[in-house]
This record gives sequence, structure tokens and C-alpha cells, in this order.
Amino acid sequence: MRTLEVVIGDEVRLYRAEDFPLSLGGPRPHLPLPPPGDREPAAHLGCDGGDLFIQPAQSGGGQPSLACNGVPLTASRWLEAGDRLAVGDLVFTVAGAGDALQLVAETEPATDGRSEGSADPVGFEAAPPMAPVAPAAFTPGWQRAPPPHGLRVRPRTVLMAFVVAVLAAAAWYVLTARTVAVETDPPAESLRISGGFAPGFGGRYLLRPGRYRVEAGRTGYLLLIAELELSRATPDTVRFALEPLGATLSVRSRPAAGAEVTIDGRPAGTTPLDGFQLAAGEHAVGVAAPLHLPFSTTVVVEPGSPPLRIDADLTPNWAPLALASSPAGATVLIDGRPAGTTPVSTRVEAGSRTVELRLDGFKEWRRPVAAEAGAAVDLGTVTLQPLDGRLAVDSSPRGAAVMIGSSFRGTTPLEVAVPPGAPLEVRVSLAGHRTSVHEVTVASGSLETVGADLEMLTGEVVITSEPPGAALVVDGAARGTTGQTLVLPARPHAVEVRLDGYEPYRTDITPEPGLTRAVRALLVRSGPDGLPATISSPQNVELVMVRPGRFAMGAARREPGRRANEIPREVEITRPYYLAVREVSNREFREFSAGHRSGAFAGHNLEIDHHPVVNVSWEDAARYTNWLSEKAGLPPVYAERGGTLVPRTPLPAGYRLPTEAEWAWAARYAGSAAAAKYPWGDALPIPGGAGNFGDASAEAALRAALPGYNDGWPATAPVGSFTANALGIFNLGDNVAEWVQDVYAFAPGAAGVVEKDPSGPASGSQHVIRGASWMDTAVTELRLSYRDSGEQPRPDLGFRIARSAQ
Repeated sequence: MRTLEVVIGDEVRLYRAEDFPLSLGGPRPHLPLPPPGDREPAAHLGCDGGDLFIQPAQSGGGQPSLACNGVPLTASRWLEAGDRLAVGDLVFTVAGAGDALQLVAETEPATDGRSEGSADPVGFEAAPPMAPVAPAAFTPGWQRAPPPHGLRVRPRTVLMAFVVAVLAAAAWYVLTARTVAVETDPPAESLRISGGFAPGFGGRYLLRPGRYRVEAGRTGYLLLIAELELSRATPDTVRFALEPLGATLSVRSRPAAGAEVTIDGRPAGTTPLDGFQLAAGEHAVGVAAPLHLPFSTTVVVEPGSPPLRIDADLTPNWAPLALASSPAGATVLIDGRPAGTTPVSTRVEAGSRTVELRLDGFKEWRRPVAAEAGAAVDLGTVTLQPLDGRLAVDSSPRGAAVMIGSSFRGTTPLEVAVPPGAPLEVRVSLAGHRTSVHEVTVASGSLETVGADLEMLTGEVVITSEPPGAALVVDGAARGTTGQTLVLPARPHAVEVRLDGYEPYRTDITPEPGLTRAVRALLVRSGPDGLPATISSPQNVELVMVRPGRFAMGAARREPGRRANEIPREVEITRPYYLAVREVSNREFREFSAGHRSGAFAGHNLEIDHHPVVNVSWEDAARYTNWLSEKAGLPPVYAERGGTLVPRTPLPAGYRLPTEAEWAWAARYAGSAAAAKYPWGDALPIPGGAGNFGDASAEAALRAALPGYNDGWPATAPVGSFTANALGIFNLGDNVAEWVQDVYAFAPGAAGVVEKDPSGPASGSQHVIRGASWMDTAVTELRLSYRDSGEQPRPDLGFRIARSAQ
């Protein structure tokens, strides 16, 4: 109920739920009753949970009579539509339903023997004339003497406050409680309700909603202990059934006393059990003791049955077990529980058991045992093995292979378990170094260390080229030009000879101590136009030539995952260009900016030398390419303009970032007439080894992962990882997303117009980002047509370098 409308005569008053309780009669009533006066209210109207109820006042005599549907009211009662409520001479009818109720007073009050016309129609203001009030002596507050200083508490004031508090608490309890009758079948001789204040009268109890405990007893019946959950749904009368006493039960067990007894699945005590009260009916009795089979039976109890007794003959379910050890004194555990020390003779329960022996200084011994009841188990004498020794091996330089005897055990540094007390041969070897041999004996439980200072072995290698003066790279590091003799460690080395306009020459060679080996590189001119197929940056990063072509950049409208900024455009690359086969690494970028830190993400290190540099801005990348141009003696591509870097026009021959069109041409077409949809092809699911994406290994950090895919790298992977595309370029579309040269714009191409060598708008705060990264887990980002933009560094955003070929 949300509103109550009270209609008396021609006057109407509206009350809401927050206006309750309402008083009927009294000196300041909500609903006045004839005749008015200083008497206390006859009753109160209350609202609880949206329902209306009436509560008689608790004052003494002299109050108007109160009845509902002709029945005098002595306690609170819920009111419903149709009820007739008589308060003195005034009769109300409850009308309405749901959230709106009405109390409508009859226009002609009931008569009680008075002469006609002795009472006027009742209204809110109707009342007979009041007797005059005699004036009383009064002194205005401003003429009274000020009260004495200090606080004086009068006993009468304290008593009155206490009485008011008690009455308020009683009124609150009465208004929030309801009467409930609690009955038992047959009627109980004693009944007690606990768990809260529960006043009772005539078999009914005034209770507030909550949980109560009911205890009821009667001679010849089991004591009832039940729970009463009182809520609005609880009926006005709650009934419980008393169970008649059946009989007492005694339980004995042989041969083992102290067995656990259960009755109807509930614990009842241990044997010997006496005087357990059973109700009439059928009961399941169980007896269980360690090392014995369980005993069970059923008893039927009739009311008034004589005492019952059960003698449970328990069947042994164990086997004798004997065990000794050498040395003696080992702790014996059976299924993890101590069972003595060796030598031991004990009993084990039948079934599959695990027997363990533990002794300081020796390895644990464990064995499964299948024990059968009555069949002896003799495990004999167990010879305990001493604890292994520990051997730690390290070398300088590290990463050397370690052989112990004839077994390979790993690379330095390492720590392994070895048999104790016997001499061991330890061989530490590393390519290009003299093998170090050691003999060591390790005691049981102790740690021995071996340190090997490996002597490096070298050999001479003479490297020449035709034509001469070509750049020489050994193991990825620049070593000047050809025509020199190098002293190299005696291990395999990758040798590369490069000269502009010629195909690079590559070979592997292993120097031999005391011998001089030779490499002669015959260089072949590259390409029909005289341009080299590959070039190298000053940091020996390889760039491959990408030849011109015409293609559609963007994605079709119906392509799943397509974004609005991927509107197809016809583009033509008119000049060849070079694009790096891999992203710029941390080591390479730190040669330009020693203080740069790629940082970490969710505990994963992003600083590894041969992993891609990340957390760089677009301007950081542009300044790096200008630095490369200066080192190569080439004009820088980017110039300071208005506090930012912008590319010069036309583009100089120096190193730079690829344009968006150049990146898309190399990534999506790679020499093919048709565009690839994903880095690995045109269809899902992702094949194994396709690239470094947001896979299962990164799920803990990303809180998401591509289902069923694991590339083994939870964050960045080494540059040049996985499989190169048809042009020999790695990680276009995985590992890290990449800055490109263009300022970001969202502008569709004009229909029928072919854009030649587009390079984006002349200015803007954001630049285009292309390609997926190790953090991407959605199909939208994995597509090669995916375009993003930004202006801030990110832990999954790096770049690669490019250069114009003409």
C-alpha cells in the first residue's frame, strides 16, 4: 500500500506510507472521533510491508469500543478490503486494492439509544461545543528568574523518561510484531519458545519476524526441539507433531569396544552405549571400528516396547605387517600416519596401502602394499640409500656444456644431484675454448662446487672480396671492409660481405687453432636496374627492396571485423623503396639514446637487447632515423617545423619511417596480386607459429587470450622471430605494432581516382599505427588492414626503418 484515503462525510484526507502510524481519536488525532477531548487515542493505524493493520490503544477504560466485522478487537489485526471497522459510534468500510486503500465513514453514525438528532453528521471538524477553559496563573518566560547554575536531575524527570522509553519500546514491539498460535499434536504439557522476546497469552505468542527455538514435552513422547522461522508467509497457527517414545537401545561390540555407533546415519556415541532413546518406527543402526568391517542392522520400535540390545560381532579386517630397515630406526608411515620405527610389527587395514620409511641422511623409501584380511605381509629388510650429494658447476665464460661421466647435465651455471661417495669426472666445454676436466667426490647430503676458467682458442681467417673494399659483417657485427686477416674464436662464425649494387655474399666458417683459413667473396651485381636487392644500415640491419605496384588499400565493407576507417582506396607505389626485414631492437635504439628504457609489463621484461624497442613516441622514431642518416652520410628526412618534426618534400634519400601505403603494400601483397587478410593467410584458426599475438602465455597479464593459441612469448619476442613473408620481411602484423610516417586522417578516397605515393596530411597531432602486437587478442586487430592511431608511447608499439631506393 502506498496511499490511504480517509473519507468522512464530504471531506477527504490522503496519507502516504511515510505518514504512519495514524491515531484514531485523542487530543491531536489524525482521525477525530466524537466527542473530542483530552482522552488518549482509541487505536492506531499502522503500515508494515505495504499492508494496513489496526492496533488497539493500551490505555485504561473510558475509551470508545473497537470492533472489526462485529468482533471486539483486543490485539492488532491486518485490514483488508471489505472489512468493517467500528470505533465508538463511527463505522468505517475498508475499500480499494493494491497500492491504494480507502477508509470510508458511514454518513449516518450507528445509534445507541440516543434520541434522533442527538449527533450531527461526523466530519473532520465536527464536535460539540467545548466547556470554557478557566484562566490559569502564568508568568511569561522573559519575566522568570534565570535557572540556577549547574545541572540538577530530578528523580521524577528520570522516572518519567524511563516510563516514556518503556512505552515507546512496547509500542514499537507491538506495531512490528504479530500474534502466532503454536500447537502440538497431541497437546504438549510444557511448551517454551526461546531465541528472542516471546510474550504469550492463551496459547498465542506476540513475536517479531525472526528465528525461534520451540521446545515441547509430554509424558510418553520424545522431547520436541524444532526451529520456527517467522516471516510474513508464516501462517497464524503453527503446528508440530510429537513423536511417541518407543524404547531405549543399548549397543555392545565384540571384540573391540569404543566402536562408533550411528543411528539413522547420525552419530549416537561409542560402545558400550546404554539408554539411547528411540522413537517408534524403523531405525538403521551402524557400528564401525578401526581394522574391522562395519556392522549394520535395522530395528523396528513399537510404542511402549521394552528396552532393546544389539550385540555387534565385528569381523577383523586387518593383516599383520612386519618391516625392518638397514640401518634400523627409520620412521614407518602407513598411508601418511606414523606406525612406529623399524624393526616394526603392526597391523594394517585390508586394502591398498602405502608404506613409507624416513630416516635423516637417507632417501625416502615408499612402496604400495595390497593387504588381505588375515594374510601376513612381510616386507623384509629394506636397505636405505644415502642422500644424493649436490654438485654446482660454473664457468667463465658461462653457457658451457657440462658432462658428468658420459651424461650431459646442462649448461653453466647449474646445480645437480649426483651419487655420493664415488669419484666423478666433470667436463666443461664451450665452442672456441679448451675443455676443462675435473674429478670430484661428493659426500652424501653435501654440496661441492666446480669452477672452470675456460681458455679461448683462436684461429686466423683471411677475408677478401671481388670487387674489393666491401663491407664485412661477422656474426651480425660490422668488422670493417674486406682485405684483412681476423683472429676469431675457434667456433662457427657467420660471415657476410656486402657492397651496394651487388647481391650479399654469406658463408659460415670455423677457425682452427694453429691454422689460417681463407674466405674469398665473389660479388654478383643485383637487379636489372642496377639497384641492389638489399642494403644494410650503419647498424648492419638488412633492408630489402620492394618494387612498385598498384593495389587496393583498405577492406571491403562486408569483411568481418572491418572498421569504419578502412574504406578502400586505389593506391599506386611508383618508385622502389627499401624496408627493414625486422623491427628496431632495444640494443640498436640505445646506441642512439642510451637512457631509453622500454620498461616492463605485468612483470615481463621489455628491455632485452634483441627484442623490439617499445615505449617510443613517433618523434623518438623519427629522430632515430635522422641519426641513422647522419651516420651513413645521407641527408636527414625529417626537419623541425613549429616545434615538431615533419618530412621534407620531396623525400630525401636518408633513412625514414615507411609511409602507410608502403607498409600496406609490403605487408598485404608481398609480391602477390591478391591481398592477404592475416599475416599467416586468409582464414582462421591461427596456425601454430604464425606470430606473436595475445596468446595463452600472456593470458595472466592481459586477462584475455586467443583461444587455443600459444606462441611461447608472454610479451615481446626477439626481432626476426617466426616466419618471414614472401619478401623476406619478419613480423609485419605481429610482435609489436609499428609507427608509420603518415599523419592520421579519416578520409575516404575519391571514386575512380588512383592516389600515387600518398603520404597522408601535412599536419596533425596523431600518426598512423599499423599491424597487430603481442597484446592483441581480437580478430579485428589481427587483420593486416587494421588501422590505429595515437600520439603516446605504448608497451606494444615500436617501428622499423625504410629508405627510398631512387
